Amino acid sequence: MFRLECEWLDAQATDRSGFDLGHMTFTSNTGTCTSKGRSPDQSMMLTISFVGLLEGLQALVAGGAKEHLFVGADSSFSLSFKPGKKGHIAIQCGTVSLGEVESRELCRAVLEGVESFMTRPESALPPGDAARGDLEMTLREFRVAVPGM
Repeated sequence: MFRLECEWLDAQATDRSGFDLGHMTFTSNTGTCTSKGRSPDQSMMLTISFVGLLEGLQALVAGGAKEHLFVGADSSFSLSFKPGKKGHIAIQCGTVSLGEVESRELCRAVLEGVESFMTRPESALPPGDAARGDLEMTLREFRVAVPGM
């Protein structure tokens, strides 16, 4: 079991931008890692961070990369993703291990977390938003490049 949950820092904003800040929480069978409640603040530009997370996982799972160090955009929040045993990905968040997750399960959970968050009415970005365009392109490429998506 792996899950990605996201939330906007300013949940009441009505003029959403792809540069708005928010938090990510990653949960596995062995632990939870979140950007919330940290000092200094580790909120990140969510839409831009989604692009970096998806591109990095795609490079790791479909492109043969040896590691993906995800760092939230405009944040110091980070996670390390490395190939593990038999098609699994080992996930480390600072000193917290989230264990190993089967690569397809991880990719599906991240994709579902991003898509479900972005389809909420309060997450709607204007049609001409540059970060929205980048995310839409990255989502299309991710679905094609990563097996089983």
